[in-house]
Amino acid sequence: MNIMKNKSKVQFSALKYLLFSAIAFCLTSCDDESGAYTDFPVIEAYLYPGNEVSVKVSRQTPFLSDVEYSGDDINNLSLVLIHNDSAYTMFAADSGWYTCNPENVQAGDVFRLSFIFDAREITAYTFIPEKPLNLTQSATRIYTPRMDGSSGIGGSPGVMSDPVQISWDNNDGSYYLMVVENMEASPDPIRDFDDEDRPTGRFRKSPTQSGSEMLRPFDFEYFGLHRIVVYHVLPDYATLYEQNSSSSLNLTNPSTSIGNGYGIFTGLNSDTLYISVIESSK
Repeated sequence: MNIMKNKSKVQFSALKYLLFSAIAFCLTSCDDESGAYTDFPVIEAYLYPGNEVSVKVSRQTPFLSDVEYSGDDINNLSLVLIHNDSAYTMFAADSGWYTCNPENVQAGDVFRLSFIFDAREITAYTFIPEKPLNLTQSATRIYTPRMDGSSGIGGSPGVMSDPVQISWDNNDGSYYLMVVENMEASPDPIRDFDDEDRPTGRFRKSPTQSGSEMLRPFDFEYFGLHRIVVYHVLPDYATLYEQNSSSSLNLTNPSTSIGNGYGIFTGLNSDTLYISVIESSK
């Protein structure tokens, strides 16, 4: 059980690093009539089975000068998280982070968050979706030539595999997102890289409402074993992704799941496959 829980934490840590590090909440807020700044909080939380709940609370970065913030201490708020029918007072860490560890988080569970900020009640709501059902792959190996100075363009590359199809059930048009991560301790690069330009070994596909994705040989940067994690995400995450794809610095619309605030408070779930990337012969 502990092994599975640790595996879940490692997977989700990689997901947060890849998916959410580029999301910056640089928001402006003005009263439509007076032009006065309104100090709405920004919430960031991604709820996943097997992991403690972490909520980040921060302030907007206003375009206006000489704004007056509320007297609330970001690091000393009273956050209450309700998991189904159980209430938890969240522990304040630092830099606006709050945590708690509800037990037995699973698909279908409902979460509600509430706290007071600037004399207003801030609320948020989400649930944990089902993990992808009937997740399959058309092959467990994919072949690609080594693209170094002696091969590739102008050389004699080896055979490149057909794409590998990753499939799952999606009868209701839900959103899914695929993340692929190299699992080797010392990854062997397919192409020549300078040390400062060395890829991370992780990549993702954009959220989709289809029931499949294709993995092509040129998607990969390294040979070796890769983990394929398919996440079932909620529409609010897909909307956030689309907004930040076109404007990586601004989230201009409030989330429909958050009252009196901005940001994202969302649940997700996943299942995992593996694929080996193998050097093809010339």
